[in-house]
Amino acid sequence: MTTPTATGHRSSLRTPWAATVLVAAALALTLVLAGVVLSRHEAQISQKPAGNRVEDAFRESNRRVAEMERLWEEALDAEAVRLLDKGLSLPPDGRVISGVAQRSLLSQGSYDLSRSHLLSSPAPQSWYPVLEKYQRKDNKDEWVLPEASVLNGSGWIEMPGKPLAWWHGNGRSAALLLLDPIEAGQVVADDLKSRAPAAGLAEEPGQLSFEGPDGKPWAESGKLAEGAKPDEILRHVSRFGDWTLLRYYPVRVEVSHRLPVLAGAFSLALLVLFGGVWIAVQQRKSIRIAEERVSFVNRVSHELRTPLTNLLLNADLALDQLPVEDGKLRRRLGLIREETSRLSRIVDNVLAFARIEHGKHENRVARCDVGEVVGELREGFAPLFERKSIVCDYQVNLVSSVPVDRDALAQILSNLLSNVEKYAGEGSKAVVGVSADDKLLTVEVLDNGPGIPREARQRVFLPFERAGSRVDEGASGTGLGLAISRELAQRMGGRLDLVQTEHGAKFRLEVPLQESVAP
Repeated sequence: MTTPTATGHRSSLRTPWAATVLVAAALALTLVLAGVVLSRHEAQISQKPAGNRVEDAFRESNRRVAEMERLWEEALDAEAVRLLDKGLSLPPDGRVISGVAQRSLLSQGSYDLSRSHLLSSPAPQSWYPVLEKYQRKDNKDEWVLPEASVLNGSGWIEMPGKPLAWWHGNGRSAALLLLDPIEAGQVVADDLKSRAPAAGLAEEPGQLSFEGPDGKPWAESGKLAEGAKPDEILRHVSRFGDWTLLRYYPVRVEVSHRLPVLAGAFSLALLVLFGGVWIAVQQRKSIRIAEERVSFVNRVSHELRTPLTNLLLNADLALDQLPVEDGKLRRRLGLIREETSRLSRIVDNVLAFARIEHGKHENRVARCDVGEVVGELREGFAPLFERKSIVCDYQVNLVSSVPVDRDALAQILSNLLSNVEKYAGEGSKAVVGVSADDKLLTVEVLDNGPGIPREARQRVFLPFERAGSRVDEGASGTGLGLAISRELAQRMGGRLDLVQTEHGAKFRLEVPLQESVAP
């Protein structure tokens, strides 16, 4: 039975230059993208919209605030006149004047704290205005007012640290209205808010925020970004407090790239790309030279195979025809046959390695007598072992043939026995054990030589690698035997391992038996 082998990974290993080009291109592309990202600069430019609609709306709101302030002033003066005429009391008709927190009535003739002040609502702090001549040193809440300032006329009282107040005097008494401008300003803000839609501010580009004296917006357009700073601030000062317009212009994003960074990234990318191409060219050149050398070796090996086979055949015929008494000539012919066999094994390994590398190896599984294979190898290696006084014990525990690739098995065993002959040393002992069950063929080859150093246990299975011990420094060979043997074992579905032992080296070959093969 012939089993084809996969060659995808082999072909990919023959073109590392293509991988180099791809890696260089990927790195160059990464550098270009990184340069584009790093050089990118976004500038947010605020641009004032055309037209004066917002300014007109702000001026109109200011005009309305001034008008409301005039109306408030008239209402406050009328209330103060009522107090002077009717006495300290709340408006009888239930009228509410926004912003009036306290009413005070000061008389030139007398002063009664409990009858001179009337709170409109509970307040956190009460002020007690008093004429200067009724001042008491022990009352810190008194607000001392000069008689000449409040007994005649009317107007606003604005003093640092004191509330805003409106006063009106008739020459004998003075009425004071202590005010909360924020409360009054809320009434004004509600009035302005009802007029805001008419201005069409919702359609204005950007964002707007009209804020009253309490800092709360009474009109907005657009969604304000958290932490954004206004591009324009307009403020109007009134008795109610400051009215503010915060304007945020539409933002236009301009994207630009810093040329030095971009140029540096492109230059580095080109350098990487050209460097990768140069390396790929050199790799391809080296691979081509290596393939030419391998091809040359393969051609030479093929050319050597036929004459080597003829040499072996003629050496065998000559040995069979020589009389036993001619021992000297027989020894010389035996030496020729041994060295020819060694050279034939080297050629077989080189050709097998070439087939594996090119993906042309095929498994040919058929029933074979493993004992016969071992017997042929035993006969072939007997003169070599005898010359080095190596004693090898062959233990074949098989009663029937098994389905296995005969050529691959023979080559693996030949390589393992060749290692014993090369590296075990003179006078050493070796054992070849063969056993099998219904599913697995096991072959063990061990010797009592110097063994393989711990650091070289995995390396010896690599092509062109050897253990490098003192015993094998002068040994001949290509360094392909174990690499080819493990590859052949794996292609048969098995494995070849170096087993840990106290002395020498021990190799174990395990090959699964394929029951589907016909006898």
